[in-house]
Amino acid sequence: MNQPALGKEAIGIDLFAADVASPKGKPRSLIESVMHRLRCEIVQGVLSAGSRLLIDDLQRRFDVSGGTVREALSLLVSDGLVHAKTQRGFFVAPMSLQDLEGLTRTRIALECESVRESVKCGGSEWESNLVAAYSELTRSDEHVMRNPDDEFDRWEIANRNFHRSLISACSSDWTYRFLAVLNIHLERYRRLTSTHTLPERNVHAEHELIFQSALARDAEQCSLLLRQHIESSVSVVRQFALLR
Repeated sequence: MNQPALGKEAIGIDLFAADVASPKGKPRSLIESVMHRLRCEIVQGVLSAGSRLLIDDLQRRFDVSGGTVREALSLLVSDGLVHAKTQRGFFVAPMSLQDLEGLTRTRIALECESVRESVKCGGSEWESNLVAAYSELTRSDEHVMRNPDDEFDRWEIANRNFHRSLISACSSDWTYRFLAVLNIHLERYRRLTSTHTLPERNVHAEHELIFQSALARDAEQCSLLLRQHIESSVSVVRQFALLR
C-alpha cells in the first residue's frame, strides 16, 4: 500500500534531513537561519564536540543580535546538539562511545521494525522510489571511493535518501520524527568514521544485500541485514578507538 496521508509531508519535515526545524529544511526566520548554520557546523565537525559557544563570538560572526544567537542555541538544546550549563553558558554536545551505542540501539529498534512494515506493505511507488534511491547511492559510492574528502557530503545525502526510501511505507509518523532527530546525531559519528574502513567491510555490498532483500519482499532478512549494517559502524569506532 502507498504511504498514508499523515506521512512526512503532513509532518512538515524532510525525513533524515540535517534540518528538521521547518518545512523542507528552509529557514523561516533569522533565528532559524542561525540555528541551521550552527547545526550544520556542529554536525560537520566545524564546531568541535564539547567546545564552548560564546555568544559574543557568534554574534559577530553571524552579524546578528545576542538575543538571536541565544534563541538559536536554545532551539539546538532541544535537539540535544547543544548543552546549556548554569552560569557557564552553551557548549557543543560531547561525543562518546556510550552515546553512539545508545543512539544505535534506538535506531535499530525503530528502523528495523519500520523496514519490516515497509517491505510487507510497500506498493509500486515505494518500490520505484527505492530503486531510484539505490541507483543514486551506487553512483555516489563510486564517487566517494575515488575522492572521499570532496564527495562525502553527496554520499551522505544519497545514503540518507536510501534509508529513508526503505522505510517510507511505514505508517507511524512518530517513527519518522524520532529517526529524523536520531539521524542528525548519528551523522556526526558517520563523519568521524568516514576516513576509517575495516578491511573486511564493504558498505556498498551491505547496501546491495539490503536492497535485494527488500525487493524480494523478505522482511525478516531485510531487517536482519539492516541491523548488521547499522551495528558495523559502531564496530569501526571500537576497533579504531575513535571514542572513549
